[in-house]
Amino acid sequence: MRFIFLSKLLLGCLALLVAVGFGISFKLVRPVWAGDPHRPAGDMTVFNRSFGSFETTADGLTKAEFDRHTQTDPLFEQKHVPLDGHVGAGLGPLHNAKSCSSCHVLNGRGKPIAGQSLFRVAMQEGGGNQPVPEIGFQLQDKAIFGHSPEAKVERNWIEKDGLRQLKTRITQPDGTELSEETMARSLRIAPPMIGIGLLEAIPEDDVLANADPDDHDGDGISGRPVWTIDSDGERRIGRFGWKAIAASVNQQSANAYLDDMGLTTATGPDSTMAADGSPADISWEDLDGVSYYTQTLGAPATAEASHSRVVKQGSALFDQLQCASCHVPSQRTGNNQQAVAKVINDQAIWPYTDLLLHDMGPGLDDGVAEEGLSLSTEWRTAPLWGLGMTQRVNRKASFLHDGRARSIEEAIIWHGGEAKTAQQRYQALPQRQKDQLLAWLKQL
Repeated sequence: MRFIFLSKLLLGCLALLVAVGFGISFKLVRPVWAGDPHRPAGDMTVFNRSFGSFETTADGLTKAEFDRHTQTDPLFEQKHVPLDGHVGAGLGPLHNAKSCSSCHVLNGRGKPIAGQSLFRVAMQEGGGNQPVPEIGFQLQDKAIFGHSPEAKVERNWIEKDGLRQLKTRITQPDGTELSEETMARSLRIAPPMIGIGLLEAIPEDDVLANADPDDHDGDGISGRPVWTIDSDGERRIGRFGWKAIAASVNQQSANAYLDDMGLTTATGPDSTMAADGSPADISWEDLDGVSYYTQTLGAPATAEASHSRVVKQGSALFDQLQCASCHVPSQRTGNNQQAVAKVINDQAIWPYTDLLLHDMGPGLDDGVAEEGLSLSTEWRTAPLWGLGMTQRVNRKASFLHDGRARSIEEAIIWHGGEAKTAQQRYQALPQRQKDQLLAWLKQL
């Protein structure tokens, strides 16, 4: 069941530069958009901080838009099965999950367990750019009846100095073990789905304005965009996924259908065929529908008003630690006549991300370079809106790409590379100030 809350709250506007995240330093004086960080999704903000908050329909939709959101919701929940017809029709034969919602639990993060996560893989030789023979770049650990998974994965968490790290044993059906020296493997949990229609609507020029790939200003931060080919064949900036390899919600949805569920998608609105020439498992109408559903999800209001002591103390500390060079607090969406919902346009939002890749150091090096689109040490700046709701939505959810961090503080400590200076500044804070910063992050 979906939780639908339609609220109308009249709030004063506050021009406040809030820095939130685990990151790094201001390079320039960035624009502070007129808006209230208490309402991070602008007019699409939802006033629900229960465990169903991430499933809440965005506020501000017209009746027709609201009705379509409700009608497309079941596509996200649908459990796929093998189908009669052409060879490979329907689910699989190899897959990681049967539905979108099985990994994105209540539209939030998955747990780092089988069925809610997956492994991206690459050959160690070649710098993590080469696919693994007979597997490719993603390991499918499930199969339909009559087929065998690509491998069996054993997961073991090793704890040291209060932090944990994953060790795996991956064995093929013939008993051959794929060693870490031969095959890099990167556990990926599903990220939350909130606000992605708004992230998609941030103008490319605004994303590029925050990029400094050669660190010309010498601040140690060198965020860079990922240029990728979108599903319509156009070259665009990647925004979605842990390494920003998808440029649009439509492309991200198609990738998930194919890589995670073994389902092909139609190549366009006038086609019933997949890119390989076979009949598509997912029609264009359904692909467009599941994309629409996620594009019209809101993001929850913060727990504290913008003028509260928690916000003033925490945001000041975050600014002092210089974390907002990556977790850029505020953005503004463009004005696109083709927007799937009118309310997406011209919104001041507070997602706390620049959508760029940053080198996060050897501690977070997963060995997988995503077909050359990223370095193995690079990660997209994760949005922080809704951060404090993570474990209310999914009680056993955790943080970072592989779920190794069991708390927000552990996630901060894992930051290295471009974020190392900010991490060290955090570690040097007295406990009282650490608590103030964490209290603020938890109310997001």
